Amino acid sequence: MTDREISYVSTIARCGSITRAAEQLFIAQPSLTQALHRIEAEYGTVFFRRGQGGLSLTEAGQAYLNAAERMKQTYQRMEYEIGEAAGTRQGSVTLGITPFQSRMILPGLIRLYHQRFPMMDLRLLENSSAQLEQLAWEGRLDLAVLHRPFRDYDLEYISLCREEIYLAVPPDDPDYLAASARGDTLPVVTAEIMSRKSFNMLTPNQRSRQVADNICTAAGIVPKILFSTTSFATSLALTADGIGAAFAPRSFARHYARQYRPAFFRFPPAWNASWELVAAYAPNLPLSQPCLELARIMQECVASMPEVCP
Repeated sequence: MTDREISYVSTIARCGSITRAAEQLFIAQPSLTQALHRIEAEYGTVFFRRGQGGLSLTEAGQAYLNAAERMKQTYQRMEYEIGEAAGTRQGSVTLGITPFQSRMILPGLIRLYHQRFPMMDLRLLENSSAQLEQLAWEGRLDLAVLHRPFRDYDLEYISLCREEIYLAVPPDDPDYLAASARGDTLPVVTAEIMSRKSFNMLTPNQRSRQVADNICTAAGIVPKILFSTTSFATSLALTADGIGAAFAPRSFARHYARQYRPAFFRFPPAWNASWELVAAYAPNLPLSQPCLELARIMQECVASMPEVCP
């Protein structure tokens, strides 16, 4: 079992096709097919079955990848423990993070991590939350910075903070003006007010949309959707320009409010309008000591950033 062989099997499993896997690995398709046959012959079994959706792992193939990840974790733990004994703390951790959270968290995280562990190798991968969730489930990331509730996979996680969700409305919204006239700059919205609004919602495949849908259910409304977008910035820009209401996590609201200047309501506590920022990882793979150290540092960094953690 070599790193190259593990890469071959994991890439085929991810792509569901030897042809697509060969393209990603920059090798010829016949060469990859021959390599897979050699690996399977070494273990006396097949690693993939062909179905209507393409290739999928057999039980033996999944066991192979699980064993490979356990070996990686053991090796990382060995590196760390040897480094700890020698006073160098060597090892590596691969962290997945979304572009927005990169801007918010990484500068402080990288500085503090390298101050404490100068010999540790921190590898970063930026991607969408859906992709990071899948990569974490597959064990291809040691940790992924994600929001709960998860969308597709039941991952293990270490909590970083819980973040409140706001309702953004146009600055001249009559309901907001009436509430703010009573001296409340962040009033609590009611189900009656919600029923009068039309919304700019994020697309259904995004985790934040799931949270917004849950809030609407708690309010007892079926939301009237004006526009769907993949961007919090777009939804807030539309709202600030007088077009519909939008849902915004506190960190996003604070980040974009200076640019777009909508007004904000809070939701009643009973509606559970929040999501949780976590460091997520595959449930069948124990965290190495370097990963635990990184998660602790992330907790420190997030707690010290008021624009992320209320």
